Amino acid sequence: MKQTNLLITGATGSVGTQLVKKLVNMNVSFRALVRNNDQGDLMANLPQAEIVVGDLSDSDSLVQALHGIEKAFLLTNSSEYSEELQLNFVNAAHKAGVKHIVKLSQLAADQASPVRFLRYHAIVEDRIKELGMNYTFLRPNLFMQGLIAFGHSIKYEGKFYGSLGNATVSAVDIRDIAGVAARILTENGHENKIYNITGKESITHFQMAETLSRVLDTEITYVDLNSEQMEGALTVAGFPEWQIGGLIEDYAHYARDEASEIFNTVHDVTGKPAIDFEQFVYDHLKFFK
Repeated sequence: MKQTNLLITGATGSVGTQLVKKLVNMNVSFRALVRNNDQGDLMANLPQAEIVVGDLSDSDSLVQALHGIEKAFLLTNSSEYSEELQLNFVNAAHKAGVKHIVKLSQLAADQASPVRFLRYHAIVEDRIKELGMNYTFLRPNLFMQGLIAFGHSIKYEGKFYGSLGNATVSAVDIRDIAGVAARILTENGHENKIYNITGKESITHFQMAETLSRVLDTEITYVDLNSEQMEGALTVAGFPEWQIGGLIEDYAHYARDEASEIFNTVHDVTGKPAIDFEQFVYDHLKFFK
């Protein structure tokens, strides 16, 4: 087994869990940064994993966790403080002597974007560049797994919601994001590169509804809302104000057809074709049927 010079953040989240599976299957050792021992317990039975507890808001704990690490994977769950926490991590990584950061970003990250999530990702990206570390930025499109949030309404009402109109989106399966990340983290030659990660097709949410209907053998309808209606629905659903604002901006970004381009990154990096939406539905039937 290789010496542990690789650190993974976000290892217990949706993308991180898939990444850990890939690394374990490759028998690659890694250090996982977790917030508490309960999270660490989820990986306690993995011989490849060394668990360290650290707080992204505590720079000293981060520097300690990053001791001896050469390459780090940066992923945090979406929160009101994501930008601040990621910048803390980047600064601590630089202080600890980390040579290379692989950051999970978002397609179209740009400091001039009207979308707050795209602005914060770009700010963190630029800080990594500014500090002179090697970087690889993984910029995935909309996650197919985001549809699971509508699992209850699809299963019991035959409906899911959005505010994208007829815009197409080249949504990507998180298993493909993890597959790309695993290769980037374990190979050389990806330094100072940006990878846009999408699915193999660009489809509307109405087309997604058609696929769901066919696979589930029952009529599923996509209900397109305007921004005000979507904001009201998210408010009723209990989303916090910061997240509602960000999601409305995200939807407007998709509705402008700014997330429709298809990139062949999944195949180019992993050698395998990207998972299409129909396969995603088949693989996640328990959430929809």
